[in-house]
Amino acid sequence: MSTKSSTTVLAFAFCFLSLHSFAYSNTTDDKIYLTGLVYCDNCQLKSMTEMSKMIPGATVRLECREGGNIKSSQEAETNQLGLYVFKLDKSKEPVDDCQVTLLHSPDPECKISHEVDPNNKSKTAPVATRKLNLLEGDSVDVIAPGHRVAYPLGLVVEKAHPECEQFAKVHKHFQN
Repeated sequence: MSTKSSTTVLAFAFCFLSLHSFAYSNTTDDKIYLTGLVYCDNCQLKSMTEMSKMIPGATVRLECREGGNIKSSQEAETNQLGLYVFKLDKSKEPVDDCQVTLLHSPDPECKISHEVDPNNKSKTAPVATRKLNLLEGDSVDVIAPGHRVAYPLGLVVEKAHPECEQFAKVHKHFQN
């Protein structure tokens, strides 16, 4: 399968998340709804492909800081589609210095490593934390005034599935 197909799958996922987030909201100017996906990278590519699977039942934490101190923190669990949703009040919580972190994965194949490579160079290092600026759309797509979709959080399997070889070739080609 081509990179174009992979991009199509990712675009579909974001569109789905966008529509799903609208179902959660009665948008007002002081609320922000943040949605995102948690997936298992079966091919060790650190990106979503057709081989990726969503992780239902994963626990995700959203922390927002003000002056370097945590001002708000909340946790959510992904639904059967691997989707999480957070609701924030812009008038009460800082939304320009936030971080979303994957805390727990129930998937036995995609567990959280406690030895995360900060440079993300290890094959199995997860993309399990993202810094977010919910006002300016840093690491998020702003899809409507009160709706944000965070870039997906992914965990990487220890050994790539054999059927991933085609994705690895395409991925390597586009990295060069």
